[in-house]
Formats: sequence, C-alpha cells, structure tokens
Amino acid sequence: MSKREHLSRHKHRRIHKKDAIKAGVIFCGAVLLLVVAAFGIQSWQDSHSIVENAGQEVANATAQDAPQQQIEYDDVLYQRKDAVEAYLFMGIDESGPVRSNKSYVGGGQADFQLLLVVDHESQTWQLLQFNRDSMVEVPVLGVLGTEIGTEYQQLALAHTYGEGLKDSCMNNVTAVSRMLGNQPIDGYISLNMDAVMVLNDLVGGVTVTIESDFSEVDPTLVMGETVTLQGEQALHFVRTRKNVDDETNLARMKRQRQYLSALIEKMLSQDTEIIVEGYEAVWDYMVTDMGSRTLVDLAEQIKGYEELDTLTIDGENYLDSHGFMAYDLDEDSLQQTILKLFYRPVS
Repeated sequence: MSKREHLSRHKHRRIHKKDAIKAGVIFCGAVLLLVVAAFGIQSWQDSHSIVENAGQEVANATAQDAPQQQIEYDDVLYQRKDAVEAYLFMGIDESGPVRSNKSYVGGGQADFQLLLVVDHESQTWQLLQFNRDSMVEVPVLGVLGTEIGTEYQQLALAHTYGEGLKDSCMNNVTAVSRMLGNQPIDGYISLNMDAVMVLNDLVGGVTVTIESDFSEVDPTLVMGETVTLQGEQALHFVRTRKNVDDETNLARMKRQRQYLSALIEKMLSQDTEIIVEGYEAVWDYMVTDMGSRTLVDLAEQIKGYEELDTLTIDGENYLDSHGFMAYDLDEDSLQQTILKLFYRPVS
C-alpha cells in the first residue's frame, strides 16, 4: 500500500494553506546557542539554571525502541557507529514568548526542523534539514499526556500535541527518531518565530541576494538585488511560500539555508558582547532540555570538527485529499540518509 493510499485511511488534521503557514526558520537561534557556547561565555551559565543532565530524558525516551545495530542494504552490510550524537532544532509557528496552551493538543506547528548529527570518531558534523510537509507516523497524545496511537500526517504537526512546552518538543523528538529508524536524539532546542526578527535586527541585519520574485509579498525585496534584511523583511524572506517561487516548502528551504549561511557569517563578525545579548534576547522564546554545560561542550567539539554538506531527504510534493501540501518521502533516499549519518559499511 502506498503512503498516499495509507493517508486516506486516517483522519487528517488540517494545516491552513495561507501565508501564515509560518516557516519558523528559527534554526538561527540554535546557531546562536552554539556560537555562544563556542565562545565559552560563562556569564550566561552563571545567570541561568538549566539542569545539566536534562538531555538524559530525551535519551531515555527514545531508547525504548533501539535502532538496528546492523543493516543490509544493496548487498552491503552496515554497522551502527559507536560515537554519534544527534540534536534536534525546531522553529515553532507561534508569536511572542513561549507559553503553555493549557491543553493536551494546542502546541504550534514545528515548521522548521533541523537535525545536527555529530560523529566523534570521524570528527565531523552534518545537518539534516527536514521538509515540514513530510508524511510520517506522528505520535498522538491523549488528555493525560501519554501516547494513545499515531496518525499519518505532516511532520510539522508532531509539535501540536501537548501544551506547547516540553511535552510537545518530546513528541516531535519521538516522531523524528522513529522516522530515522529509532535513532536516539540526545537533545532539543525549540524557538518561537519572533526570535528570527530579534536576532536579525540585533546583528544589524543579514545581507542576501534576492533570487526569488517577492513582488506580491514584499516589494522591497527586488529579485536580483542584494539586500540587508531588516525586521519583517527577514521574516518574509525565510517563511513565505505563498506567491513566491513554486509555493513549495522545498523552495522555501533553499532560501532558509541561504539566510542561515549569511546569518552565521554575520554573527561570527560580531563581538562577544553582542552574541551574549542575542542569547539573552531569545531566552523567553526558547524551550530546551540541553544544559549550558552540554551546549558549551558540544560547541567546543564541533568547532574543531569538519562540517559536511547539509542533507535533505528526496520526495514528491502533492496535495492531499483536503487540499493541503504533503511530501511523500522517497524510501531509498530516507534509508540512504540514515545509513550516511548513523552507520558505516563493514562489507
């Protein structure tokens, strides 16, 4: 049975198809976290209390269904790597500071999801950017906050179960872990969408070349011109897909990567005080289980590691039976991505 046929057998939760389908490209906040840690800023550690072993909760939650230690694919045997860690970054389609929705279903959609995979043996790190429309089995939380089943729906909806805090993040972590063959996720960071504007303006704007036609969305973004994005321009650039390009999330993901590359370059040109100020500025927009010591250690490690090319999983866009965008993952591409990140060939 194909995934599309499978979809018709499940109740489907709608994603409103409008410009307010926020692609919270809040990975910039996650980048900021790592950059801050890389500078070894102790002042933040002293002024905020995050449980130092909090990441163990994620490890325990995702370890109940252990990944395969060996996989045979195309007549090649693969062994799982021993020294791999994975961290999930989520951008949430909510405005303002993080707050509880006081409901078992009410968290915002995680429109931007990025996995950082660190291989300590090869001393490399790599990013995997997920398409928010990827159709997967999403865990469903009941009124008691426990899993009562799954729904075949967009990955972005995993975060909507729960009250929008730790429970929603953990549900999203579980969905990603299962999609990747039960690979453990060692920690997570989520940020609400307003953090994009906060960080963008804090560094004095981010300069990009406009490669898309934004005339129906923001006439100040002229195709072919190089623009230093300010305020809402940054949000338009990274989150809009209606009336831009082919209106798919794939096109938007390309712009997100372009923006992040420019943001990282701009952030690294700033002095330490600006970076600390940025971290403080996004604190109220963030949910994380990663202790400050974990962040410092992680950043120090990857600072000396080789960065590999960012990965995406191939697939096909289509409209589901309700007229909403969906992304049918290519099973071979998914399997190859899992093997590339978490396994090594042994024969």
